[in-house]
Amino acid sequence: MSKKSRSKIWFLVHSWLALPIWFFVLIVCVTGTLAVVSQEIVWLANPDIRASKPTGDAQPLSYDQIVKAIKQAEPQTLVESINTPDEAHFALTVGVSYPDGRSVEVYVNPYTGVIQGVSPPFNFQAFTRALHGWWLVPFTNGYSWGWYLVSLLGLPMLASLVTGLVVYKKFWKGFLKPTLRLRHGARIFWGDFHRLSGIWSIWFIAVISITGTWFLIEAILSDNQITISSEPIVPVIARENVPTSADGSPTPMIGVDEAIRIATQQIS
Repeated sequence: MSKKSRSKIWFLVHSWLALPIWFFVLIVCVTGTLAVVSQEIVWLANPDIRASKPTGDAQPLSYDQIVKAIKQAEPQTLVESINTPDEAHFALTVGVSYPDGRSVEVYVNPYTGVIQGVSPPFNFQAFTRALHGWWLVPFTNGYSWGWYLVSLLGLPMLASLVTGLVVYKKFWKGFLKPTLRLRHGARIFWGDFHRLSGIWSIWFIAVISITGTWFLIEAILSDNQITISSEPIVPVIARENVPTSADGSPTPMIGVDEAIRIATQQIS
């Protein structure tokens, strides 16, 4: 096969890799963009999620103080989890349960410990992430087919990246001498624009396609009960092995701050 024939085949493969799936990739990219800023959108729309300081020099409470404040406000509440956001202007998301069996997540001000509101079970942030990650297809007996469909797009994207670099001879020159001809007709302009967009998006396409392919592998391994982790199974204390006091009652649990200190010490 001649060099020209091989180049033509590579070009055809590159073209047909994109044509059948471009609309699905567009949906994934748009919903992914929304998912990235979804937390900020919720912050703008819902005042309950904002962490307002009572004073300018106020410091966040410790976890033990947060739990104590929640207990004072609602004595029957059982605190199950505390999720600390990455940014200080977001409230804590605390998972709580009640004696009647209800389990909800509430927004708690990290500076005052006040419960500011209840998080809806499926808010805008969860919606955009589910739409992006698995197209809202429910999980039943394992990963949903929506997850497989979205992550499967990583394979043609990766192949498109490789074939594009093969077709675009000496592509690195596009970084040094970018060319965008404006006065040579629409076909030449869009060809130059496509090549420039492609080479300047190499890192993005590589990251998206490789991580998407990994999510596909993760789903396949999980659904077939295969693990590649070397981490041991986390032990669970049997009920009869729980430490007890002299009167036979369970030993009081340590505080959250102390538990974090011990865990941090062990990990570091």
